[in-house]
Amino acid sequence: FSRVLCEHTMLLHKLPRRALLAITGTDARLFLDALITCGTTYLRKDPTLAYTGTATTSMGDFDATTLKHCVYGVLLTETGRVMYDLFLHAGTPLIERQVGRDGVLLECSQRAVEHLSIVLRRSIQHADVQVNSVPNGTFAVAATFAEDHADMHVDDETLANAGLSRDPRLPLAAGRGIVPAHHLDSAESFLDSTGYRAWRYAQGLPCGPLEMRPGVITPVASNVANHYGCLRKPTKYSYPGAEAVADEIARESTREGFLNSKRIVPVRINGLGANGAMGGDDLVIERGAGAGANLAGRLIAADEGRGLALMRVRDAIRASAHGSTPLHSVVGAKVRWSDADASVAYEIVPSIPSWWPEVPKE
Repeated sequence: FSRVLCEHTMLLHKLPRRALLAITGTDARLFLDALITCGTTYLRKDPTLAYTGTATTSMGDFDATTLKHCVYGVLLTETGRVMYDLFLHAGTPLIERQVGRDGVLLECSQRAVEHLSIVLRRSIQHADVQVNSVPNGTFAVAATFAEDHADMHVDDETLANAGLSRDPRLPLAAGRGIVPAHHLDSAESFLDSTGYRAWRYAQGLPCGPLEMRPGVITPVASNVANHYGCLRKPTKYSYPGAEAVADEIARESTREGFLNSKRIVPVRINGLGANGAMGGDDLVIERGAGAGANLAGRLIAADEGRGLALMRVRDAIRASAHGSTPLHSVVGAKVRWSDADASVAYEIVPSIPSWWPEVPKE
């Protein structure tokens, strides 16, 4: 990502490959409430409201019930599978000038924006809602991170002065918002091991349709249910797929149900074949007479030794323990791991994020 100091002395990073849709009309928020898991309950409407959040160190305090400029959620299928993940932005003077007080800027992956806009327009029916693309070069999606401001107090008002709000997924670790594109034109946007993708992988945050394949993964497995306010309490009428989500949450409320469920976890990728690791590769606990019974999960994404994997929680916790046996890729492996082609084989070491839910007690 590109980096630049804003006029409020806050280091901003331009996030690459993001797109914006303007959701306008008198029914815009009700429309989104009926479709998106997070809804707009905690999304600001009035830019003049005072800020009540405080921070004593870096980005150290957070109240999930306060109004925000940015919320995160997903659009689900009727069966409770993630179609697209997205952010909703509102309540800053810049956004109000663009979409009005009732409007919202919807942020998503560039890969998703075309189909997502079609899905939203099909859902309008008789509501007073308009869905329009925001031209490239008008705005930029900016982020700032706690490590950028180790010696600076950053509260909600400080973030808002820079056009940002706390990142709803990890509010103590990052801020996010919409700024004029020319504020971030001073550096070329890039992705490398120090960039946004590497940060997300280290935190265990999937993003976009390549990592959250439409119609495949659930919001619980993708950890949306563990982020502040991103998944409203599912009821029959709250949003499409809510009943399926409620059933999944109920199954995971027991210790065995949670340990046997699958979640996306951050992983380190080691070995000669690490550079060839790809999303979709199967992971096994060990090689035996056959891989099927030992299948532990599947790699979701990989880049420069880091990645994301969808794994059984039980196997992820076990493999993350110090001194435990790492997981192996199926790629390049023979009947026994010792016979694997070292040039394409690799090992996986998962880690458990600090924000993960605790294992339920017996």
